[in-house]
Amino acid sequence: SSTAATYHSMGNVLHNQGKYEDAMQQYQHALEIKLKTLGPEHSSTAKTYHSIEKTYHSIGNALRNQGKYRKAMQQYQKALEIELKTLGPE
Repeated sequence: SSTAATYHSMGNVLHNQGKYEDAMQQYQHALEIKLKTLGPEHSSTAKTYHSIEKTYHSIGNALRNQGKYRKAMQQYQKALEIELKTLGPE
């Protein structure tokens, strides 16, 4: 859907600006639409999962750079969960 694509694009812009929480909201909107209209196995849905994973990783990096290691690990764990779900353990 073009609405999901727009949310995803907005998320990309926000991510590139370092506005990770705002980006995450846009990606979540896109994901909800894609799951309803395309299903969990569609390549477009996978791209949104990847963007969410990338954002969790970026948040983790920012927290790590601030010395907030426990919070960083939580974000990395979320990223890993998505990677395992979408790509498998290999």
